[in-house]
Amino acid sequence: MREMTDGSQILGVLEWIIVKGIFWEYYVIEEWNEDNCAYCLVDGQFQEIGLVCLDEIMPHISARTDDLKKISPAPGWKWIN
Repeated sequence: MREMTDGSQILGVLEWIIVKGIFWEYYVIEEWNEDNCAYCLVDGQFQEIGLVCLDEIMPHISARTDDLKKISPAPGWKWIN
């Protein structure tokens, strides 16, 4: 896990996913549950935190990693550790 902040809140990021075509990025902030859903900071047309179903985005994933040292934080955010 790696933590990032926007100056007012801190999120613990477990994994990063990007989907092809629309290039939305998902910063996974909790473990995937039994339904393959987890809360994520989604950076797309705008940023929001919401529940994401991995099964729905799986066919569109172009990259996925939990090695967050190689990933930039979400726009407007910075890594704090």
